[in-house]
Amino acid sequence: MMDPLCPPPLRPGATIGVAAISGPIEPERLDAGVAALERRGYRIVLASNVKARRRFLAGTDAERAEGYRELLRRDDVDAVFFARGGYGAARVLPLLDPEEARARPRVHLGGSDLTALFAYLARRAGLVTFYGPMVATGIASEDGLDWESVLRGAVPEPHLVPERDVLAGGAGEGPLVGGCLSILASLCGTPDAVVGRGAVLFWEDVNEETYRLDRMLTQLEGSGTFDGLQAMVIGSISPGSRGGESPGTVEAWLGEYFAGAPFPVVRGLPAGHLARPRTLPLGLPARVDANAGRIEFSGLGAPPVTPWRT
Repeated sequence: MMDPLCPPPLRPGATIGVAAISGPIEPERLDAGVAALERRGYRIVLASNVKARRRFLAGTDAERAEGYRELLRRDDVDAVFFARGGYGAARVLPLLDPEEARARPRVHLGGSDLTALFAYLARRAGLVTFYGPMVATGIASEDGLDWESVLRGAVPEPHLVPERDVLAGGAGEGPLVGGCLSILASLCGTPDAVVGRGAVLFWEDVNEETYRLDRMLTQLEGSGTFDGLQAMVIGSISPGSRGGESPGTVEAWLGEYFAGAPFPVVRGLPAGHLARPRTLPLGLPARVDANAGRIEFSGLGAPPVTPWRT
């Protein structure tokens, strides 16, 4: 892993570029997200492909990669937000140049399928990125979101973990890595696979049945992702609709899967595929104390996480 490269905090009135390197956009949702950002005083620049559609993608691989790279090359773009997830980010990685991201570090905000791009930027550019809401899928829900304060440099609020959400005890700290579980599993065996050694691994997913979650976690474990892991934080999980499973079924299975884990494991962090997800800084230090029921984060331009509080 490269040393973390922190972008400057987002300033009021900044110019935000909106990229689309995954699935196609529903125009009305994009418009609602852009309007919400403009009401907050930001200037918006759309990538050239943002409204393109090619089957299940927002344009060809070349169009999606170039739309994103155009934003990186523009001197007037201060941050890059992503329109939506879906699928396709991994397909554009061979067409990117990590030096363009390093040349002028900028805030990157996205989630879901953007896990692949953020892993690429971490491995090849060292860039700190932010896992959170996206322009066409959540950012228009202006109440109860912390993305703006976090991107402006505030330390994310600690998360208190009730005893029922502790799956394995202990304490650990390290850079926060991870994202959407299905994308993390798909990166195994590639140059951009997430490295868990010395880190705190965050994961979440949506509409996945327990056997599929089990398969993906088994793949991560078998690939060595859990070797040397300091802690694990599980975000939102919604059961798949085909198996008739309930949240309780998933919770019981998680308890069985991580019983006796050699690192602390906690669940219930409200981040991921939610209407109002928390924004997480990937690449900055995090601490998990499962025994005390507390997760602490670091922020842009702020000191590292504070010593343990009891």
